[in-house]
Amino acid sequence: MQIVFQGKADYLREIAQQLAADGIRSTSGPIPGGWEPRAWLAVASSETQRAVAVHQRHLDRMVVREGLPLADRTADLDAEETECPACLTKFKTAGATRCPECGLNFDPR
Repeated sequence: MQIVFQGKADYLREIAQQLAADGIRSTSGPIPGGWEPRAWLAVASSETQRAVAVHQRHLDRMVVREGLPLADRTADLDAEETECPACLTKFKTAGATRCPECGLNFDPR
């Protein structure tokens, strides 16, 4: 088993339903502590990539349904300057952990 998603329990139930509709079995459990109910969702290790792809297609459909363009952008923090994938602001990457304009967090912790 591989934990694939973590988040609010009700959102993970929605993801579990998407996966089940695609024939992917999953299991979940609570993450103790915190102010709101959080959980983890796991699938068989051999189904990890397929589960992530199913969820990404669902997210893409939601974006299109809202009339927004699909864009797969990343910020190259190894470059001297990059562009924020959220607001498209260009900024110097040296020491940056957040976009200086919109605050998007690039710190993986």
